[in-house]
Amino acid sequence: MPSRHEKEAARQDYAEKARLAWMKLRVERIHSKVSAYDVMRSNGVELKQMSDGQEEQFSCPFHGEDNKPSARIYPESHRSPSHAWCFVCQERWDAISLWAKFNGGEDKKFSQIISEIERAYGLETPEVPKEAIFDEKARDDEAALERFLKLHAVCESRLLEARAAYEEDMVGYLQVGSVLDKIGYRVDQKTVGVNKGLEVLRQVLDRIGQVERATGNQWRGE
Repeated sequence: MPSRHEKEAARQDYAEKARLAWMKLRVERIHSKVSAYDVMRSNGVELKQMSDGQEEQFSCPFHGEDNKPSARIYPESHRSPSHAWCFVCQERWDAISLWAKFNGGEDKKFSQIISEIERAYGLETPEVPKEAIFDEKARDDEAALERFLKLHAVCESRLLEARAAYEEDMVGYLQVGSVLDKIGYRVDQKTVGVNKGLEVLRQVLDRIGQVERATGNQWRGE
């Protein structure tokens, strides 16, 4: 009969496999919805059509001055998702690795990069399978983080809606945006707890509401 430790090890192994399958699902979903073209264009890279209409050249933004376009972007095929290749860097980037390259991915966990792409392109994150969570505390932590991410997205939307209310106080508007950026980063880096992060977000929403009421620019969702 397996010992308690063997059972725990088997549970943990099963949870890890389920979590990897969950991440694989998210990666496949991103590749089906977000192309390398989307990421390049959203980061201001100008693409030049090739004569065959299948590939596009661009000046690689990753290795310094590139007056003569040294990189190409390729459409999705049955073998691979759309991707870019630089003949100078000798590197290949799909939509996910491009996003990481443009957004400081060297200092981020892969799960954070995936979450950022989902938020940026409005992709709903599939629910974490219960079997992928090893213990009750981890399950509660995952649920709390999910609440934080959703409330953070609400705060960002509310701030954009409230831009007119901040017309006379753009410094205040930028300060609120800075608070949102910082608390998102600190919760992700675990230098601030999720519950504290939720408290800060609720304060941000309350502050935005105060400014709207003071200026008569009410949120149209209320």
